[in-house]
Amino acid sequence: MENLIKATKFDIDAIMNIEKEAFAEEIQESKDVFLERIEIFPDGFFILEENNKKIGYFSSELWNSVPQKGDSCFSLNHSALKNHKKEGTVLYISSIAILNEYKGNGLGYRLFSESVEKIIKSFPQIKEIVLLVNEIWIPALHIYKKCGFIEYGRIQNFFSSDGIKSDGILMRKNVEQ
Repeated sequence: MENLIKATKFDIDAIMNIEKEAFAEEIQESKDVFLERIEIFPDGFFILEENNKKIGYFSSELWNSVPQKGDSCFSLNHSALKNHKKEGTVLYISSIAILNEYKGNGLGYRLFSESVEKIIKSFPQIKEIVLLVNEIWIPALHIYKKCGFIEYGRIQNFFSSDGIKSDGILMRKNVEQ
């Protein structure tokens, strides 16, 4: 049975293991960035566990507005301290990942949808949700579209993997409270 729990700084090694397995080295974010995200917005950072094994994570921030594609807040390793606003009306999903062996059985969808649901219930001021996804991550795109997200822009050549560049797709969804 899987459990969705709030992350703590004591989960950092498991988070980094998931990050290293899920993403190419060029786009992995640093340990310090994840520790800052946990500290700044603990109510927006979750761990998915199965039989006490940490198999996925979800991190987010609250922003005051939906940024445009050139905004530096979309950079890898951006500062949650600089961008997060506790009264923000926009939920930005900064990262989500699941271990490879658990992909393909609905756990990514569950991690995503249940994390968003918990945050929305705790922060009723949220009016919109925004995320950035690699154009080649088809399973992730499928999850986001299934959850009602639509594309509102692209950042050309945002992602890099083994020297191959790909676009970042900016997606958004209005929240009905």
